[in-house]
Amino acid sequence: MAGSRGEILIVEDTSDTAAAIQAVVEREGFQTVVCGTASEALAAFATMKPVAVILDWTLPDEPGTEVCRKLRARDQAVVIMFASGRDDETSIARGLDAGADDYIAKPLRPAELIARLESHIRRAEALRNMATKPPAAAVAAPPARKFGDVEVDLGARTVRVKENAVSLGPMEFRLLEYLVRNAGVAVSRDQIMSEVYGYDADIGTERVDLLIKRLRAKIHDHAEGGLISAVPGYGYRLETRASSR
Repeated sequence: MAGSRGEILIVEDTSDTAAAIQAVVEREGFQTVVCGTASEALAAFATMKPVAVILDWTLPDEPGTEVCRKLRARDQAVVIMFASGRDDETSIARGLDAGADDYIAKPLRPAELIARLESHIRRAEALRNMATKPPAAAVAAPPARKFGDVEVDLGARTVRVKENAVSLGPMEFRLLEYLVRNAGVAVSRDQIMSEVYGYDADIGTERVDLLIKRLRAKIHDHAEGGLISAVPGYGYRLETRASSR
């Protein structure tokens, strides 16, 4: 039944684009609320419990990045995905740094939009379910692990380099978590797309390289020795013996 999968807040000031996104997600059984300005979106968000927000970068009254920060401050779990005509590395990085779970460039491909959206919603639901389990049913968190200068605590979801906390965005931490759980093993770009992004659709793996680049910048800039190595023609590997000079 339409609407049974929850509400999605669409923040888009171009009416044709908003209508196209609305049609795509409603076909998948979601209800939608459409807003054309930042102020409308923030007011609507306060009265609803959306499973996801699809957010444009350019709004008439406030940048989408600021809206993202405000929404993320209100709700750490809600899925926020940028849908923007800006497809350069800097814009994508700024969107993810603002707290978005993902960033998809326009023109939108319906299959890709739904694949990404549903992947993030499933992951968010799984995290919420884990958080609501009684203590007796909870699975013990894995111990913190050290890789040279870098300490990763998956249970606490923290990363420290030389005892200094490093702030990672949601997707950056998911990538690091996957690499840690497969430390020392070469993982392909396709594996990362499947396991970190959860995409089954035919989506290019160039997004993996950008995410790796961002993660390296945040960690390698502070650590001595490389933690994440490229495996030419294949993917990446988290080194278990990163140097600590």
